[in-house]
Amino acid sequence: MRDGERLDRVRIAVLAVLGVAGVVSLATGVRHGLLYGCHDLQWIGAWMVRQRMDPWQEELLRFPHHFAHFSPPNYLHLLYMVLLPLGFLNFETAEILWTAGSVGLSIACVLLLRRLFDLTGFQTALALFLLWMSSPFRVVLEVGQMSFFELFFLTGAYVAVSTALGGVSLGMSLAKYSFSPAAVLLFLFRGRVKLLAYAFLVAVIGLVGVWLMVGTPLVKLAMEPLAVSALPTAVSPGFADLMTLAEHTLKLVVADARARQLSYALGLLGSAAYAFLLSRFRLSRAAEFTLISLASLFFVKHLVYDYVFLVVLLCFALKQESVKVKAALIAGVLAFWFVLPVFARETQLNPDAQLGRLGVTCGVLAALLIYTTRLVLADAGRQVGVDS
Repeated sequence: MRDGERLDRVRIAVLAVLGVAGVVSLATGVRHGLLYGCHDLQWIGAWMVRQRMDPWQEELLRFPHHFAHFSPPNYLHLLYMVLLPLGFLNFETAEILWTAGSVGLSIACVLLLRRLFDLTGFQTALALFLLWMSSPFRVVLEVGQMSFFELFFLTGAYVAVSTALGGVSLGMSLAKYSFSPAAVLLFLFRGRVKLLAYAFLVAVIGLVGVWLMVGTPLVKLAMEPLAVSALPTAVSPGFADLMTLAEHTLKLVVADARARQLSYALGLLGSAAYAFLLSRFRLSRAAEFTLISLASLFFVKHLVYDYVFLVVLLCFALKQESVKVKAALIAGVLAFWFVLPVFARETQLNPDAQLGRLGVTCGVLAALLIYTTRLVLADAGRQVGVDS
């Protein structure tokens, strides 16, 4: 048997095993989501907009009328226009459609990443099955989160970065604005004004659409998502980000509200500084998107479900020629997908252990970000030397 044929058989066997495991994990996530209710699904916000009610005002006034057990509407107005068709359905039907859509988007995201990173068929299938096996993937399905909505459109912005479609895609991604700071600032530093203008226009269209339906004064309506996000109970503590670690640490010495303000400022300043650093280098779209994804997870508050974004780093790792580099990057991804979530579950009910857990997970992510950044920038430096 030739070496090539033997390798093909090994790959088929690997994909068969991972495929079965991925489908079982997918089925588990779907089952839990439909059984326990996708409480993070923003159906209630879309339902309220359809009823010409302001969902952000409902949250700010502690839901005097409806459905306090749903997650708060701390997303931009655009999302609720996109989800408006779900507002015409009952919640049980909406969650089925949203769950099916999330699975479909997970496939679409990996296919977009295949195009961006120029992956082979084997690498693409490997990335998809590992993603489906991961803990963050199951949590996305279980709670009805919009992580794949965000990943799809942010990836689309990088795939079509030089076109109007890229700007529209970036604008759609702004609905979940926790991923926006590093990406938007880097585009700004690179002078991609037209791309940002299209993105801003998309966000404005979403705002005006909601305004026409609910009648809240426009300026007030524009600020309401940020007001909701500023509530102490609006966003749970993050999984491995600098913002959450800083907030928990600062609470030991200053008031909670002050600690939250300072941690947000630190996250935004860190995002700006990192984006400025990257703007000094000429990077491929794939490498830049990899670093922006990692930086967004590190500097801004994100829960475990958003770590499906590490599929971007996984695709980057699969393209590395060095076995040592590839192994290090893949190990980092697998740690966040299979090991650290278990550690987090064991400590989340113990407030005394939470700060230690945050220190560990944040430290691991910082190391992964630093290692990948040095790798990419060193390669960019070598390329400049060759070109000159």
